[in-house]
Amino acid sequence: MVNTYIKEDWAIDAKKALNFFVSRMGDDRWSKRREKVVSYFRDLEAIQFGFKKPESKEKVVMPIAIYDDWIAWYMYLVESIFERPLSGDALQSARIFPFFSMIGKNLSLLLEIDGIEKKIEELLNEKKNQPDAIFFELAVANLYNRNGWKVCFIPESIFYKTPDLQIRKDGQQYWVECKRMQKVPEYSESERSEWQNRSLRLTTILQEYKLSYSIDIIFKVPVSETGDNILVDCFNEYLKIHRGDKQAEIKTPEVEITFRPLDVVSINKDLKEKDIRNNSPELIEVCVGKYESGGNYVSSFNHDEFYKLGLDKNFDVLNVYIDKVKSISILKWTSVSEHSINMKAKDVKRLLVKAVDQIPFEGSGIIHIGYENLDGPYVERKRFLKSQDTIQGFDYKEKNIRAIHCNSLQLLASSNSFDWAETTCFYKQIHHPVLEHDLLLADSVSGFNRPHWEDDIENLERSN
Repeated sequence: MVNTYIKEDWAIDAKKALNFFVSRMGDDRWSKRREKVVSYFRDLEAIQFGFKKPESKEKVVMPIAIYDDWIAWYMYLVESIFERPLSGDALQSARIFPFFSMIGKNLSLLLEIDGIEKKIEELLNEKKNQPDAIFFELAVANLYNRNGWKVCFIPESIFYKTPDLQIRKDGQQYWVECKRMQKVPEYSESERSEWQNRSLRLTTILQEYKLSYSIDIIFKVPVSETGDNILVDCFNEYLKIHRGDKQAEIKTPEVEITFRPLDVVSINKDLKEKDIRNNSPELIEVCVGKYESGGNYVSSFNHDEFYKLGLDKNFDVLNVYIDKVKSISILKWTSVSEHSINMKAKDVKRLLVKAVDQIPFEGSGIIHIGYENLDGPYVERKRFLKSQDTIQGFDYKEKNIRAIHCNSLQLLASSNSFDWAETTCFYKQIHHPVLEHDLLLADSVSGFNRPHWEDDIENLERSN
């Protein structure tokens, strides 16, 4: 992210939220937690560039995220917009900037909600460590606020289950329960682990022999059902048939792989002329010509020259820029296996059961279930159909559930900005609370838009 952002409305609003969180956390506590973020990424950088040996195999693929203190990591990213614009991570930033902006823009109204102080305390509690779920609750509370409802957070009880919110307007009263789906389903984690096992075997060879390729991989069967060496075997087949000097495709019953040689001289020219951060959409764009938001990429290179930008030596991390490479390869992969799509398209049933259980028998209830779209449009289409069947066939027993909102968010990063797509799938009974605006992060929308994943599917099929 660049300095020009600091004058944009969304950045000013995000800074308001950050300042508020720091004031509630306390400067000393924030400094200590921020230092842990910095320390983690310095270790990651040392391993990536060979200055330090990884302690285990898992350390080779350390994530660009702080799993044990998410909110401190998020706050670091927002702070970096203003204090360290040459540090950060575009993919992680795209996930959280919209929420910080929403909170900052509506902070004065949010602080008027009964029970908000306890919710802020939970958000900043590193032991609870569930900021995504609380961001979702705050977004839902803000949604009803904007629609003219009086909102109140309900305190948790150790004796009985309670909903998250109570809303009131014009003599009407409803309980509201919010559930946010796990960011990455277990199957996706398992599939990614299987992918890493196979991709590391190929990238090791590419690095050792200083080879440069753009490699697009489509798994037609579950990744776990392919051989560990399938990528290496296909690459050897490509070299045997095509000598490795032209674009070509290798097809097997399990995979379709397109190999395309990269022009390192041309890439290095671009790297020399532009400041290109490591592990960034810009790096993908320079190498293959286009960065596809939401794509699964792996970059593997032998660096020749790199440098750091940023003046804050104490807190600048993720600020390594690539000036020249000896070789570089970009791997992009996806799975079109029906089994894989079905397993990743986790529907809302488990969360719906829990949400209904939270709604009291006395009174009417509304349920919001939120989730990010991380596994592509075909997974989201499948999830929508499965969730629709679940909701329509669900036995609510004695609970008076008036409406269910499935809030689907696709948080998008690009080479120089971020954006998001949002769809609310609404299931209602005859009498239900009407929301003039039903999107969590957008102030308004003109006209009716079909689910955003259908637009993505249409674009994909048109390009193919």
